Amino acid sequence: MTREQTVQIVKQVIADYLKVNKNELLEQDELFEKLGIDSSGIVSLLLDIEVKCMVEFDMEDLQPEHLSTIDSLVKYIQQLK
Repeated sequence: MTREQTVQIVKQVIADYLKVNKNELLEQDELFEKLGIDSSGIVSLLLDIEVKCMVEFDMEDLQPEHLSTIDSLVKYIQQLK
């Protein structure tokens, strides 16, 4: 899966969760501060992203900086592949 495909999947999952158009989302958007996703929302998003990106998140390895922006999450996913 290319980086761009991963970006599109992550944006779509977030857009579906927030009920917005994925084209409104920018890679530098902050998941917590700008988009207002809370910790339970992050867990839900990660579960969905795992399935759609065919990766498995190690919750002990996952750090706050991996979840700061859409871009940081995409970079982390790409490292898992």
